[in-house]
Amino acid sequence: MDSNYLQQQRFLLQKKVKRLNSCDYKLFHSLVVQFWGYLRSHSLYAGVLAKLAAEAPPYVDEVAATSKGNVYLWDTEQDAVHFCFRVWEYCASEPLGKGNGPEVMIGRGIAGGSKFAEMLEGFRDAYLEPFYEYLDEALDGQAAVLSLLLKYKRHVEWFEREEVNALVSKGGERTVAKHMYAYLFDQGLEFHIEPQSISGEADLVAPELVLDAKLFDGNSSSHGKRYVLSGVNQLLTYTRDFHQQVGYLVVYRTCQEDLQFSFARTDMLVPFMVIDGRTIYFLVVDVCEYGASASKRGLLKTHVISEDEVRTVIKEQASLDSSSAPPPAEPATEAA
Repeated sequence: MDSNYLQQQRFLLQKKVKRLNSCDYKLFHSLVVQFWGYLRSHSLYAGVLAKLAAEAPPYVDEVAATSKGNVYLWDTEQDAVHFCFRVWEYCASEPLGKGNGPEVMIGRGIAGGSKFAEMLEGFRDAYLEPFYEYLDEALDGQAAVLSLLLKYKRHVEWFEREEVNALVSKGGERTVAKHMYAYLFDQGLEFHIEPQSISGEADLVAPELVLDAKLFDGNSSSHGKRYVLSGVNQLLTYTRDFHQQVGYLVVYRTCQEDLQFSFARTDMLVPFMVIDGRTIYFLVVDVCEYGASASKRGLLKTHVISEDEVRTVIKEQASLDSSSAPPPAEPATEAA
């Protein structure tokens, strides 16, 4: 990623965290809500949050106990970061105007004390600083891959819709995918294009990254829902072949009909599924050239892909693969 851009974003992040570290306890909870909203709305951090949301256990009971002053210790840094994320998620979801906010009570379990300001220091030490350090480090790591893809999506939809649509018409899936590779390469992502795997060719492979691109035109006979679903199965196979835990399916939507994913976590910016221990993210890039404004397009038709549909296609393909596998060889016997 561009070093000047990263430096600017780090400076802005540092300023917001400094404000959280210096404000009065009466303002802290409102600033937590604002900070969380900033992270969710910023493509650079939204991808990091989406990755955490997919990987972190719910920790519902532990967070509830923490909000009452309990303290949990973790064996690994990853577990600590995941729990820290869930605590932030909980705090940011609490409404304003209900006392001093949950952060004070959470901090009391760590720092003790009888003054609200002292209690809040416990929250800052245990949850603000570690979370800030993780976000800062993630900007240079593979946790930022999803953020780059979100940034690419917005870049195309805002500035290069016509150009990318023309690439689809000119060369189809492979051509438009190269446009994405060029963008990711310019952002500093190191990768290899189309390495041969046992099951075929994955479009793009980098450390902790297997990516595939598909078209969606709403036509069931060509690039409709079934085609996208087959792409999910293909991507899952690639993650196994390359021993990766994460895969990304980028779908270029060329029609006016919408494509949505009805998954368990519908509140996240990027839909995802965990399949056989692997996390698959789904990103739809709208490259349709609309002939009329939104108010004149009429009723929008929506194609919805559910988790059940994804799992059904995967099971069907697994059954086909097993039935088409060659029978085991007969054991050799010695001639009499």
